[in-house]
Amino acid sequence: MAADEALMAAPEVPVLRLYRWDQPTASFGYFEKFTEVRRARPSPPLVRRWTGGGIVDHGADWTYSLIIPAQHPFAGIPVSESYRRIHTAIAAFLQSQGHAAVLSTVVFPTGDGCFQRPVVADLLIDGRKIAGGAQRRTRRGLLHQGSIQNIDTAHWTAKEFARPFSRDVTLRELSKSEAAEADRLTETRYATDSWLTRF
Repeated sequence: MAADEALMAAPEVPVLRLYRWDQPTASFGYFEKFTEVRRARPSPPLVRRWTGGGIVDHGADWTYSLIIPAQHPFAGIPVSESYRRIHTAIAAFLQSQGHAAVLSTVVFPTGDGCFQRPVVADLLIDGRKIAGGAQRRTRRGLLHQGSIQNIDTAHWTAKEFARPFSRDVTLRELSKSEAAEADRLTETRYATDSWLTRF
């Protein structure tokens, strides 16, 4: 979470960040009430996201973030349309991998987690949600955080996954300054009880 915010500090070009979890963890949206989240997820570690949305269980999922600078045309697209376009690109990738992924056209009944209640433009396979996301917009740009679950992602590569988003893809790791800012944000925000339990 801290790395995503660090990348949003001064983005110059769009960045697609991919990462894994070293233990089962549940993330939850910025405005969610901590007591309700802890009641629903009593055992795993919890982290409050900078984006909205409900509870997402992480572990074996393919987790990604898309950071778009404010000056990029895509950052000005309405939320529902940017969400649809991002998931359309992912659907193209999934279809290239042999998965019959489609965009949801309806909102499903509520559940206690994001993957139990698909909304419009989430990705489905055989009626089951396999991909969702949440967004935040600031004067610096757009942050989209997403998760892909319930399918085998072990053989995927970063470059293959990035290809539907852009033909010009360069692989890199966090710079020293980005990593330092992520460490600072972890210590002062994301790892603190005041952030976790703020609502």
